[in-house]
Amino acid sequence: MEKSQSTLYVDDDVDQNTASFYTPSHTDSGTSEYPHAYPPAIRRQRLRSLPLGIGDDVADLFRRSLHLGPSSQDTFIDKEDKGKGHHEALRAFDDVDEPIPGRGNAPPIIPRRVGGEAARATAAAQNEMLRRMQMEKDVYLDCESAVELALPQYSLPKQGDEEDAIARIDFVGSLPEELAVHILSMLDYRGLAQASEVSRRWYQVANTNYVWKESFYRDNSTAFAMGSPVKPGQGLGLPPTLPDKEWKEVYKARQQLDRNWREGEALAVYLHGHKDSIYCVQFDEHKIITGSRDKTFRVWDIHTYKCLLIIGPPAVISSPILLTDGDGSPTHYAEVSAPQPTTGVQSLDPYTTGHSTPTTLTYPTHHDASILCLQYDASILVTGSSDGSCIIHSITDSYRPIRKISHHTAAVLNLAFDDTYIVTCSKDCTIAVFHRATGALHRHLHGHTGPVNAVQLRDNVVVSCSGDFSVRLWNIDTGRCIREFSGHTKGLACSQLSDDGRLIASAGNDQVIRVWDAHTGVCLRVIENAHEVLVRSLHIDSVSGRLISGSYDHGIKVFDLETGGLLLDFPKWHSSWVLGAKSDYRRI
Repeated sequence: MEKSQSTLYVDDDVDQNTASFYTPSHTDSGTSEYPHAYPPAIRRQRLRSLPLGIGDDVADLFRRSLHLGPSSQDTFIDKEDKGKGHHEALRAFDDVDEPIPGRGNAPPIIPRRVGGEAARATAAAQNEMLRRMQMEKDVYLDCESAVELALPQYSLPKQGDEEDAIARIDFVGSLPEELAVHILSMLDYRGLAQASEVSRRWYQVANTNYVWKESFYRDNSTAFAMGSPVKPGQGLGLPPTLPDKEWKEVYKARQQLDRNWREGEALAVYLHGHKDSIYCVQFDEHKIITGSRDKTFRVWDIHTYKCLLIIGPPAVISSPILLTDGDGSPTHYAEVSAPQPTTGVQSLDPYTTGHSTPTTLTYPTHHDASILCLQYDASILVTGSSDGSCIIHSITDSYRPIRKISHHTAAVLNLAFDDTYIVTCSKDCTIAVFHRATGALHRHLHGHTGPVNAVQLRDNVVVSCSGDFSVRLWNIDTGRCIREFSGHTKGLACSQLSDDGRLIASAGNDQVIRVWDAHTGVCLRVIENAHEVLVRSLHIDSVSGRLISGSYDHGIKVFDLETGGLLLDFPKWHSSWVLGAKSDYRRI
């Protein structure tokens, strides 16, 4: 009997890729109780029960599991079946083949049509969707904080769109203000300037005082070599933290200062007042103290350039020309000019300022000859003289002498001290170590065969240089010479030890500056022809890594301590020998 024609339709308002099929549990040819097709309403209900968002990929799973090509509005039945009866066509769905035994231990081969294709496709689609959701959860899991913060509502961006997706996130507008401020504070001044141009909100956050303060401290708190607390005149130049401090302006000022260092733009301020050569100088953020051949030391205000105090022997203090010249004009004033580096041409008309009439003091304990060296901290000032003595003065008590130490048999050429010891060196070729608290002699170091012209102290180590061409490293506890540094061909006039005790710089009459490794004795750098004649003074700025030298050629030079390269040259900025030079972050 010829089978009647039957067609299985797909509802037109349902996506053809996601249609499911109904397979009757049994068929009976010629009966009308079995529908020709599964009711569209029920089919739509089944489709709605599928999880949302499965997309086109899941529809492909349907087609692969059913071994069907793309659907059409005509039929899923082969064209050759169109002439057959519909009951006969439906019966074909119930003709299930038996499994084919596999070879050996292989599993049996399941025939292609075993029923339940739609159910398996639905289950596969559900499993695929759950797998993708779990993958997204794993991607967005906050593993760093061990908090399972999942964001499954976000879909993974395609590889080509990742940067665009990140760029569209305005974290400044999205995050709490405290976090946004903290993030922007990680930028330097260039980054903050660019961030200010993004939007009005970014401008507001990027210009908060906290952002500029943190950026300033981060970029200006590094040091080249610091192994101990910062000493006067060697600070980082960090201003006090005050509520009304405009940190953006502070940052701008520091950037301008750094540019001046790079380009050598500087004002030259000449302080007038001493009656003879000035042998030594030290300064901090508030004052400058100078010692002179005129037997006095003087205290100057570093901001106004006024001389505040003169201390010396009675015969000098009572001189009628100490404070005024012959026509009654003050002898203490400052001359300001702006010579250009390398050329000395003035870019500013010189002018005078800081006219002053300083206070004069004299004490029974004083120096009777030139003051050749000095050093001070917050509580004491120690001066050394060509009269062979050292005097300890109380800074907090109007520089009143506390103690006079006389041990050397010749001039005290240099000195250094810390919280425990005071170390002096002399023309008598020896070094003396005294207890700071009592002035008692601790060690007397012998070994140099010429005048000891310079000495430095770090912890229990002393560095000295001499006219005998050598640099020596001493142990205070044992009094022994640990190491001798040889290489100079003429007498040495100056030496410096970095604050971390790692590097030693030395120079003298051979016009060569040498930088040594203090631990190994190896000469790391040789700066040939550093000056035209004798190099009289050296200073290591451990904060910036700059090495400053002064010479009898009337010039000052700035070198890179790490490379030995010349950074700045100020020739002929003095009219005579440069006997001493000190530096900090903004002054020489």
